[in-house]
Amino acid sequence: MMVERKGSGDWWYLVRNDNGIVVASTSLSRGAKHTLGPNRVSQMARQLRLNKPQHFIDLISCTLSREDALKIMEDNL
Repeated sequence: MMVERKGSGDWWYLVRNDNGIVVASTSLSRGAKHTLGPNRVSQMARQLRLNKPQHFIDLISCTLSREDALKIMEDNL
């Protein structure tokens, strides 16, 4: 993925496709430590324009290919 981190408070991540177009974004809080429970996983999946929380889990587990992830994100723009 072509990901760019922005922000001085929370970290914002912009996901770009091969043409440099932002296709998704998500954020991580730098505050208190939290686990990624089902609600947060679902929220991040929506922010990344992935259809299902399982797609997000597959993405971070490296079982969803870059090409497949970008296709899902671009289809949900």
